[in-house]
Amino acid sequence: MSSEVMPEQKSWAETPPLNPPIRHVIGEFVESQTWLDKLGEPIQNWLLAFFGQPGQPTRKLKDLLNGTWLGHSVHPVLTDIPLGSWSGTMLLDLAWLNQESKGMADGADLTLLLGLLGATGSVVTGVADWSDQIGADRRVGLMHGLLNGTISITYLVSLILRRLGQRRAGIAFSTVGYLASLFSAYLGGEMVFAKGIGVNHVAFEGGSDDFVAVMSVQDLAEGKLTRVDAAGIPAVLLKKGKSIYAIGATCSHLGGPLDEGTLHGDVVQCPWHGSCFRMTDGSVVNGPAVYAEPTFAVRVRNGQIELRRLEHA
Repeated sequence: MSSEVMPEQKSWAETPPLNPPIRHVIGEFVESQTWLDKLGEPIQNWLLAFFGQPGQPTRKLKDLLNGTWLGHSVHPVLTDIPLGSWSGTMLLDLAWLNQESKGMADGADLTLLLGLLGATGSVVTGVADWSDQIGADRRVGLMHGLLNGTISITYLVSLILRRLGQRRAGIAFSTVGYLASLFSAYLGGEMVFAKGIGVNHVAFEGGSDDFVAVMSVQDLAEGKLTRVDAAGIPAVLLKKGKSIYAIGATCSHLGGPLDEGTLHGDVVQCPWHGSCFRMTDGSVVNGPAVYAEPTFAVRVRNGQIELRRLEHA
């Protein structure tokens, strides 16, 4: 005879959820808003059609916005400008409220304008990054973008009011915008640190300091992408004539399987979002990826192909 043991019922304070309450209220709530898909999907489809395929002029524009040329995502570089500038605006406004100084007023207006310029770049680059997301990631990104657009409009209204002599009203608008920007910044951090959007998806793959055998050289077909395991690290091989090349099999952009991609000469195209990498050295040929693939030293010994991951500066 068996009996079921029921767990002791405890209060929420004694057994809090695994995630902090703020993440339930903000992050997970936004993720669950499926109505955002009705707005996000058609916008995303239009963007993907506009950017086109690798090699097209509009796709080169996407690579520029993604940061392929920089080797780093451009969006987080630009987001510091509006947040930093508007923090300065807030402090200068507080100083002006304490003592109505023309210098404080001019400084607040200048930082507000600088923030608007930075926000424009942040929105454009953010849209390019967002266009590759799906599901809950797309919902959070869309809410993040809608908030940022609304915040920019709020600050623009604030600037106009200030120039019309309605400074206190302008300060009220910018204060609302600043508080909203903190909420939006939380969502941006949620995408990067909780969901891994924009990070290097091969950054934490290890590797062996020594050569490890991965397959028989006789089993490697000419000109065919072949996935192997190198001491726990997925790699993709390509044989061209007497040469064998090996790079990481996980796309650095969002983790797509490069061994299932399309081969164009010595360049492999990821099947997920079209990032292209050169098999000879792992370098990025076309985005949206911004980080190169890890490469492996290759040797043939006793009929076995052996790999050793190379460290890059």
